[in-house]
Amino acid sequence: MRKRNIAIPIRVTEKELSVIDKKAARARLTRTEYLITCALGKEITLIEDLKPILADLRRIGNNLNQLTRLANMGKIQGVNLGECRAALEQTYTAIHTLAKRRNDTWQHS
Repeated sequence: MRKRNIAIPIRVTEKELSVIDKKAARARLTRTEYLITCALGKEITLIEDLKPILADLRRIGNNLNQLTRLANMGKIQGVNLGECRAALEQTYTAIHTLAKRRNDTWQHS
């Protein structure tokens, strides 16, 4: 049985439907998910600049996994992680900047 089994028909203008659909698409939600989220007063957070930062984090994580694997195999004894640490610091700084900018924008809107 479906989790949501009650339909609520509503009437909107074509313009309203267009706006709802654009906002739902921007939030990467279905129309139903978007409307329910809005109606329940839940916050929809979009951080569009996060994709390249997540790619960097994946790359760093992959490198650390490879180093760990090599260390466990006994192929390497010591590793200088200064470069990795610097990359992580830059990534976390970028995330913090995005979060702060989003909070500032949210409070001023």
